[in-house]
Amino acid sequence: MSAGKHAAGNVLPNERLVHLEALRAAVDARRELACRLIERRGMTWVSVVRIGGSGRLVEVGCDYVRAAWWFTWSDGRPIAPVRNVEGVVAALVRELG
Repeated sequence: MSAGKHAAGNVLPNERLVHLEALRAAVDARRELACRLIERRGMTWVSVVRIGGSGRLVEVGCDYVRAAWWFTWSDGRPIAPVRNVEGVVAALVRELG
């Protein structure tokens, strides 16, 4: 997504980071996954890989959509609202095989 699509009126960018940190912590709690926060093109993402897997990684962002925060795939598709961190971790496990 472009930086413009991530901006949302009065929404503070730090809110995005709070949600991404919560996701990072939940992923870190899983022994089969590893992750880190990365910044690219002025946006912060959670980059996730399966330990012992193919080395393929996925990146998760966070966008303010439909008056709520959502975790999103790097292409902008929604995964789940930020209140459903465990659902996002389950989606990452499925995605990474």
